[in-house]
Amino acid sequence: MVKSKSFLGRLCYHHWPTALVFLCLLILHYFHALYDLSYLRDQVAGGQWWRLLSGQFVHNNSSHLFSNMAALLLCRFLLAIVYTERDFTLSLLNCAFITGVLIHFLLPSYEYYLGVSAALYGLLIAGALAMWPRRPYAGASLFVLIIAKLSLDYFVPDSVAAVSERIGVRVAVEAHFVGVFAGVLVGAGQYALSLIRPATLPPK
Repeated sequence: MVKSKSFLGRLCYHHWPTALVFLCLLILHYFHALYDLSYLRDQVAGGQWWRLLSGQFVHNNSSHLFSNMAALLLCRFLLAIVYTERDFTLSLLNCAFITGVLIHFLLPSYEYYLGVSAALYGLLIAGALAMWPRRPYAGASLFVLIIAKLSLDYFVPDSVAAVSERIGVRVAVEAHFVGVFAGVLVGAGQYALSLIRPATLPPK
């Protein structure tokens, strides 16, 4: 008889994609301290297009990194009812890449950007849209909460002053709105795909 896996073993087996994302964030944070991997508009214009994605996953300091890692973990729990591990990871990557592209073209005043928070806002929006067909109240509530939080940040700048001081850079509220736009695009794409293939539910 094969022995059952330990709790830690089962956790790693079922959640290794998310664990891999966390590991990559830590590795990128180390290399970002050696080589600036943030989004730099002039460097992107010079051909370093990879910064559109790398800039979404590096952070200004450890406080910035760990607060966003905590937010990422919260996102995983909130979206567990609609996203498998694979879908969650792919949605995050899609939101991050599209957010980077949109920042480049829609926010010309941004010469510099870093942090995964904008992509996380997009991920939450995409997840809220994914909830809509089966859990419309949950999806609508999440959507409204995100928009309310962003509106508060935009119209009451003092609400994010303490966060800016802790992470050492200004909270990029405009980029967060761009992330929401990216999430709408990702969510629309996922809905279109669901029409042509059966939905995959997260394992219980």
